[in-house]
Amino acid sequence: MNFISLYPFSFGSYTDFLTIIAAALGCGLLIGLERERSQQRENQNSFAGLRSFAICALLGAVCFLFGPYFGIAGAFITGGIVIYSLKNQTDDPGITTEIAFILTYFIGGMCVWNISFAAGLSVILTVLLMTKHSMHGIAGKWITESEFKDGIFLLALLLIALPLTPNKALWGAVLNPYVILKLLTLILAVQALAHIAKRLLSSKNAMLLSSLASGFVSSTATIASLGLEVRNGRAEANAGAALMSCVATLLQLMIIVIGISITWFKLIVLPCLIAIAILTIFALWFMRHTQPIENNQLVDSRMFSLNEAAIIAVSLTLIQAGVYGLNLLLGDAGLIAGTLLASLFEIHGALATIVIQGEPSNHILSLAFVLGLAAHAIAKSINAFLSGGSRYALIFAPIQILHMTMFITVFVWVLQY
Repeated sequence: MNFISLYPFSFGSYTDFLTIIAAALGCGLLIGLERERSQQRENQNSFAGLRSFAICALLGAVCFLFGPYFGIAGAFITGGIVIYSLKNQTDDPGITTEIAFILTYFIGGMCVWNISFAAGLSVILTVLLMTKHSMHGIAGKWITESEFKDGIFLLALLLIALPLTPNKALWGAVLNPYVILKLLTLILAVQALAHIAKRLLSSKNAMLLSSLASGFVSSTATIASLGLEVRNGRAEANAGAALMSCVATLLQLMIIVIGISITWFKLIVLPCLIAIAILTIFALWFMRHTQPIENNQLVDSRMFSLNEAAIIAVSLTLIQAGVYGLNLLLGDAGLIAGTLLASLFEIHGALATIVIQGEPSNHILSLAFVLGLAAHAIAKSINAFLSGGSRYALIFAPIQILHMTMFITVFVWVLQY
């Protein structure tokens, strides 16, 4: 799109001119209104208020209507006004209003070419100006030092490392460095979101959120850990928490699959949502009598564990390579056998291997996918019995089998239609 022409603006009609001027005036008034209210609220004197911002936006529109050279000249004039203000207002060390004033000029000029962009930008600027105290509180008090470092690391992975990683498989369809790093980034992002959810939501849900967050690391380990605590007399509540860890398993499955194949994701999204609904309803029912855990102290905790995420990513990659190798060695029988064996321990790697190798229209791949899910559900039920005994397993296993049966049923139905 050619935003800036080298020739002055030519009016299509008088209505076009009024539309541009009205849009610029509205943008300037919106930003200026926020600055005016901020000055009155904080008893500050500033060089620009409601009228100044409105005039600045109008100036930008008028200057750019005459052409880009007039627009540039107006920008220098606006910048000179801001510099003069900064030199003469020594009691106000901030420059937020001054930068907003300059941006308002260009927002007014943008109305000449695209009113929608200009209006959207003015709203974004106003929101940023309004959230001064909230953003300062988040940066200074709410975010801990460890969380800040983890956030920077995650952004570096997402914005720097991932785009620079080669996207080419080293062995058939597996051992792709880009997919491995993408998987690691997704796992870290999910752990970070679970951590933030625990911070934001009420501490009364601490057990539920902890089990959900732990499920993203290892649902199998979470079920075993909760089972070992059943001796304290919390079989029903712990079974509910174990079911919430299975919700994490399905959420993580969707995240992994959407990163590999949109076709497979469209196929499993409905079964996953239905299964998640079943697990959540029963988990909340079992945990309805859970005692609240009040803890208002801010702890400088990590958003994610890089070591755990790396172990998971490497394990999934090795499982994918193992199942792929069995498929090459033994054909379809090796694929199914490898999927069943891997699903007993880690479902995501086994199913990711299937998703990588082809479309769901391949009946062998679909069969291996379903058998892997069934084997994993049975393995979790046996795990619950071994770790928590019959009381814990009789609460957990029926719901585990029920949600997986519904998943497979809906999966087969969607596959047929």
